[in-house]
Amino acid sequence: MRSPGLGRRRDPILTREQQAAVTAAVDEEALAADTLAFIEVVSETGAEGEGSRFLEALLRREGFEVEVDDFLPGRPNIYARLEGAGGGRVLAFNGHTDTIPVGDCHGPGRDGDWILGRGTEDMKGGLVAMVHAAAALERAGVRLAGDLWLTGVVGHETPVGRKEGPRRLIEHFRSGRLPAAAVIIVEGPFAVWAASLGSAMFTVRAFADREPIHTIKVPWRSNPVRWLGALLSELDRLEAKYEAGAHHPLCGRQQLNVGMARAGDWFNRLPVEWQVTGTLRWMPGTTRADAEADLAAVCDRLAAASGLRFEVELANDREPFETPAGHPVVEALLGAGERVNGERPGIVGMGLVGDANLYANDGGVPTVYYGPAHETAHSDGERVSVAQLGRCARVYALTAAGFCGLA
Repeated sequence: MRSPGLGRRRDPILTREQQAAVTAAVDEEALAADTLAFIEVVSETGAEGEGSRFLEALLRREGFEVEVDDFLPGRPNIYARLEGAGGGRVLAFNGHTDTIPVGDCHGPGRDGDWILGRGTEDMKGGLVAMVHAAAALERAGVRLAGDLWLTGVVGHETPVGRKEGPRRLIEHFRSGRLPAAAVIIVEGPFAVWAASLGSAMFTVRAFADREPIHTIKVPWRSNPVRWLGALLSELDRLEAKYEAGAHHPLCGRQQLNVGMARAGDWFNRLPVEWQVTGTLRWMPGTTRADAEADLAAVCDRLAAASGLRFEVELANDREPFETPAGHPVVEALLGAGERVNGERPGIVGMGLVGDANLYANDGGVPTVYYGPAHETAHSDGERVSVAQLGRCARVYALTAAGFCGLA
C-alpha cells in the first residue's frame, strides 16, 4: 500500500508568471520586522510558551487557522495547515520555538542586513521565513494539491529540553493525524542538509571490589585509577581505527571524544571507582548497537587485564539519518533553489544530530534541513541575514509548489 501523499505529482510546476508572483510576494522588510519582533520575545527552553504564542499570533495574522497543542502546561506546539485541493503530497515545514539561554548574547537589534540576538539563526528567522513563504503562496493565488503544514515545537534544546515537542509531533505522524510525506526543518546551512551521524552520550564506570583506604597503604601499581589512563589509551586506538576506516560521503566518519573524567573524593584516599563520559558518533548504515559493541569490547579487555568491574551506559542516543538525493523533497528543494538563486544548492551532511534523526527514524518520515546559515548558532554573536531569509522564504514557497503539486 502506498504511503500517504507519496503518489507521483501529475500537476505542472509553477508557470513563470506564478513564480514571479510568489517571489514578489515575499517582502523582506516585513520579514525582517517579524524576525526582530520574534527575537525580542524571550523563549528559553522550558519556558518557551511566549515564543509559541508569538508564532501562533503571526500565523493568525496571515490568515491561517492555528491549532494550539497544549500537551505541556504553558508550552504548546503550534500547527497550521494550508489545505490543498487534493491529490498531492503532504509537506510539513518544522522548527523549534525555544532557544538556549540568552546569556551574554547581544540584545535584539538590526545592523544593516543583519538581525541580531538570541534565536536569530537558531531558529526564529527560519520560522518567520516559513510563515512568509506560505503567505506568499496565498497572496499570489497559488493553490497547492497537497496539504502544507507549518509546525513549531518546544523542548528542542538539550539538556533542559527532552525533545518533548518533536516527540509529540511524531505521535501525530505515526497516527496519521498529520500524514506528512516529508519534513523540511527550516534551519541549517544554505544547502540541502540530507544526512547526519548518529550520536549518544557514553559513560564508562569502573569499580574495584574493595573499600577506600589511605593511599599510603596501597602501592601505586595497585591503584584502580591507573586503569583510567589505560581506558583513555584504548579509546585513542579506537578513534584511530575510526579515522582510518570508512567515511560517509556527506557526514564523515565514526568518531568519539571525551568530555569528563572523574575519580576519587580526596587527595590521599584510594579511588575505588571512576568514570569517563563522552560522545560516540556513528555513520548511516551503522547503528547504536554497533557503537556500543565497540566500547564494550574495549571494556572487556580492560576488565580481564585489571580485575576491575566495568559498566557501559549509552544515553540520549539517536540513530543516523540519510534522505537520498533522488527523494522528491530533495529534488523539489534543488529545483526551487536553482530558480531562486540561479544555481542548484549543494547537498551536505553534518556530524551534528537534531530533530531530523527523530523524525526520520522514530517518525518514519523522510526529513531534510534547509536554512539561512549555520555559522553563529549558540554563539554570543548570533545573527541572521535578512537577504538570506528572503531567499529562504522564496525557496520554501517554490519547494512547496514543486513537492505538493498544484491544484
